[in-house]
Amino acid sequence: MKKVFYIITLFMALLSTEMVLALEDINLNIDMPKEVKVGENFTIGVNVNTDRNISGFEYRIETPMHGAKYIKFINATENREIKEKAGEFYILNLKENSVFVSFALFDRPFNSDFHLITIKGKALNKGNLSIRFIAVASDEDGRAIKLPPITYNLKVVGSDKDNNEKTDGEETGSNIFSRIVGAILNFLRMIFGG
Repeated sequence: MKKVFYIITLFMALLSTEMVLALEDINLNIDMPKEVKVGENFTIGVNVNTDRNISGFEYRIETPMHGAKYIKFINATENREIKEKAGEFYILNLKENSVFVSFALFDRPFNSDFHLITIKGKALNKGNLSIRFIAVASDEDGRAIKLPPITYNLKVVGSDKDNNEKTDGEETGSNIFSRIVGAILNFLRMIFGG
């Protein structure tokens, strides 16, 4: 209960203080593929580049509601150094279609670039989706530093197995439709002669 109280107090302080928009001295560096194949695992690496002191950070990765149809997050590996420094003030919440990380440092803030998290995902079905990255940092005075949200598009394509099956004789939707129309026309010719 004590841990929850401290976390709520920290976030209330962040919300009640002046919100500062991040300038070029803090930004997210996201490493992720633009395209993956169905059934394939992929990795998203998140780094924070900063030239200012950071005493807290809150970070979310979100997919649209329909995103769970195309991908799911299966694992998240935190930065152990941050987790150890933050102790009970470190939160990692992994769901199939979202990831949430939060930490607060009270003894010594970060003042250089750091790796935040590595997320493993799995591609489930073909399609396109947008993955949104949202972050708010806290400076050493407790002021919130809102970073501009970042949106990456991920394309999930058919697997090599799907492509091989099509070349081995599996018909695409348009080929099936053409064959059905051809069969109907042949049937009508037989009935009406022509």
